[in-house]
Amino acid sequence: MPELPEVEVIRRGLAPRVEKRRLLGVAVGEKRLRQESSPGDFRRWLPNREILRLERRGKYLLFHLQGGVTLLLHLGMTGRLLLLPGASPPLPHVHLTFQLEGGLEMVFQDVRRFGQALVYPPGEDPAPLMQVGREPFSRQVTPEWLAKEAQGRSRALKNFLMDGRVLAGIGNIYASEILFAARLHPGLPVGRLSLADWTRVLKETRRILKAAIAKGGTTVSDYLNSHGETGLFQLELLVYGREGEPCRHCRQPVARRAQGGRSTFFCPGCQKEK
Repeated sequence: MPELPEVEVIRRGLAPRVEKRRLLGVAVGEKRLRQESSPGDFRRWLPNREILRLERRGKYLLFHLQGGVTLLLHLGMTGRLLLLPGASPPLPHVHLTFQLEGGLEMVFQDVRRFGQALVYPPGEDPAPLMQVGREPFSRQVTPEWLAKEAQGRSRALKNFLMDGRVLAGIGNIYASEILFAARLHPGLPVGRLSLADWTRVLKETRRILKAAIAKGGTTVSDYLNSHGETGLFQLELLVYGREGEPCRHCRQPVARRAQGGRSTFFCPGCQKEK
């Protein structure tokens, strides 16, 4: 699933090319996404409105349109948002095609159809954002705030870090990499972390997310940016997907365990259980 860096890369690729353009119309495919507004709502609220601003919130993309309309997109597990010339050959698994001023098309392609495409009329706030926590780069996120959120809780550190109601946009890949960099075991109960631990977690969170954005995101299976290109940060991964390989620091084999229904990768030598 695309995480914060991948969605931010897509936003940065699309924004200079779609902002200040009119959205002329939308073609709706036969198969629906997991959550999708009705064709009638798309055709009522989207055509002939200028895209004023493209924003990212967690893993969501928000197209703020003229007149107070918002188009919310989430890429789900396998979604892609590609910007193409209008005369491009048709692609498979396209669920929505947005026609833009200047002969461009923005297509939402999603093999598994877990994505979301929802329109919100003027005055209506996007409901999914009510469950989105603070942005990792926000000044409101401090080691003290994280320690307060974790106080008295026995939840595993990796699950806490991936909880989008606390911090927005961190998924399985980056949580594993952040905790390896911070030298903290993924199963550690969050209530036991010191302020120094949280300072390290936040520092590594921001460093790794920034590095991933700079490298165009991580392509493990399906992710492509808005130009149809893969990311390069997968070449920088130190533990994710490296079970059995020697740790780059201590040479112990990288381990994998199931945690919260997902595979967690870590180094037993560098990330000891306290």
